Amino acid sequence: MALLVGQGFFMGIQRSLQNRFYDFASASPEIVVVAIDEKSLLPENLGPLQKWKRETYAKALEILNDKGVASVGIDITFPDASSHGTEDDQLFADALKQYPNTVLAGRFFFENGQSLAEWPNATLLTANPTVGWINVSLDEDGFVRKIPLFNAVKDKVTEAFSLQVARKTLKAAPEDSRIKNGFFKFSKNLAIPAITLRDAATQRDSHFMYVNYFAEPGGYARISLSDLLAGKMIDKKGRTVDLKNKIVLIGPTAIDLQDQYLSPVSQGVKMPGVEIHANSIQTLISGKFLRDQSPASLWTTLVALLLVNLFIFSKLRVRFAIPLLFLELVGVVVAGITAYESRVFLNVVYPILMAILTFVGVFLLRFILEQRERKFAEKAFGQYVSKDLVAQILKDPDSLKLGGARRNVTVFFSDIAGFTSISEKMEPEPLVRFLNSYLGAMTNIILGRLGTLDKYEGDAIMAFWGAPISMDDHAVRACHSALECQQKLEELRQEWIAQGLPPFRVRIGINSGDAIAGNMGSESRFDYTVMGDNVNLASRLEGISKQYGTELIIGENTQTQIGDAFVCRELDLIRVKGKEKPVRIFELVGKQGEVGPDTLGKINEFHQALALYRSKNFVAAQAKFQNIPNDPASGVFAHRCEAFLKNPPPAEWDGVFTFTEK
Repeated sequence: MALLVGQGFFMGIQRSLQNRFYDFASASPEIVVVAIDEKSLLPENLGPLQKWKRETYAKALEILNDKGVASVGIDITFPDASSHGTEDDQLFADALKQYPNTVLAGRFFFENGQSLAEWPNATLLTANPTVGWINVSLDEDGFVRKIPLFNAVKDKVTEAFSLQVARKTLKAAPEDSRIKNGFFKFSKNLAIPAITLRDAATQRDSHFMYVNYFAEPGGYARISLSDLLAGKMIDKKGRTVDLKNKIVLIGPTAIDLQDQYLSPVSQGVKMPGVEIHANSIQTLISGKFLRDQSPASLWTTLVALLLVNLFIFSKLRVRFAIPLLFLELVGVVVAGITAYESRVFLNVVYPILMAILTFVGVFLLRFILEQRERKFAEKAFGQYVSKDLVAQILKDPDSLKLGGARRNVTVFFSDIAGFTSISEKMEPEPLVRFLNSYLGAMTNIILGRLGTLDKYEGDAIMAFWGAPISMDDHAVRACHSALECQQKLEELRQEWIAQGLPPFRVRIGINSGDAIAGNMGSESRFDYTVMGDNVNLASRLEGISKQYGTELIIGENTQTQIGDAFVCRELDLIRVKGKEKPVRIFELVGKQGEVGPDTLGKINEFHQALALYRSKNFVAAQAKFQNIPNDPASGVFAHRCEAFLKNPPPAEWDGVFTFTEK
């Protein structure tokens, strides 16, 4: 923004916007234009301008002063002697002496770095007339928005044509031809806001004033010079124009005379230079000066926008920030219109740019930072959940805020059987390599099934499905993972045995149900985990599995949710320590269609034996269990049957086995 403001970029757009602010329907009735128009140039009237006698202007001054005008400005330079002789110029000079309320036009220009002037000819100067510069200042887009206040030629300071005519009208003596504190002291009671610009050619400061346009082209009362000389004080519509105490400007309006310019109120029609002077004079006599917003005010606005938008846009989402940006842009434009009511050109382009730049900049920065955080999160969180889950979580970061919510999940616990005693016999380095290979293989399977890795505790793994992203098949995914883990372990065992390591066995417990899932801990340190009775039961099932000599035990809720997708063997109805409600547990045997007939036969025999056991037919049940070969769980029940034969259970026994240890 500093670069844009310092170099003046986009000021053309600012000026174009300023064009729309002018109130150009309030031309002063105190100003009348006597037009050197097409009618005046007709052969039957005055003919071509270059052939006119200077006596014509003398006669016009006589008529106007007879009508009681306040002042007259002639917007034509007379640098050359009259083609009709010196006597012709002298007649005009005599009229100028007779009517000192007249202002003639001069023009300054620069040549070889020097300020030169085009003055009225020597004969006219003998009348010591008041002369003012008729120069206007063209902006880059060709519009006239300001005029020079004064200029010095050979150390002689001369004011602008408009200022000189206003002085005649107001009878105001000059105060000081200097700029003080940004103002030009026009008279004792009137100070003009000045625009100071450095001239690139001369490296001198030039001082200007804004023209406050009150009328569009043709907006001031206009009398054709040919009609004036004929004694007809009428405008082009035939209405009589009263000239008493009026400011009269004589100047060309005919297109062929090429004294026309684009103005902010032109609306496609160029304005004659004489009317630009008319607007300038009205600006002066009305005191309705225009001025630019001060640099300090502009920079205060820009810095305020910067700070406010940095704060707001850094907090809001795009869908809320866009309407706010729109309101800011509308507000800036409304502020510009309101400021014009106080005749201040509020810069609206740079605040609009600042608002847009801060919006784009903040959200671009947020995007970059979020992408960086996203990559970090994908890398960091990807150690715990799959990339697909990471992508979904990053779409809804609020899901990872501190706190929890009730979710239906499936929880997975695994542990290496007898790992403590085995690890005590291993050196640290081989132990670490073993654990890394084991945990890495298991984790890849869990993440591959879109599970969330909760934690490692030594050789133990805790994982869950159904959070942070909900999924309807979380139980199925967990069971698939468990079976794939056991299958992978079969491959790893061969490698471990080749390395001289024991053939490790892994027990897994799985349970489904409602739990509280979320970030637990403090604002500075928290873990995403699940908590609740169903989580505890999954952990208990992993521990209990050693009691049955099995490797995969699932809870009743999990078995219900997986339906017929897997082959399961009902193991028991148990009551874990600290709980009154019994739980039915199952051994997860394999995927449906992948379990052989021998295994299915053994499962069927076990279920028959279990039915005999629960009906208290312990003799038949024991015999049945003992006939199932190579099945530790059957051995457990055969031992129970023998115990019950010696000490029968009470009559109200419901077949539930109560564990007294965790």
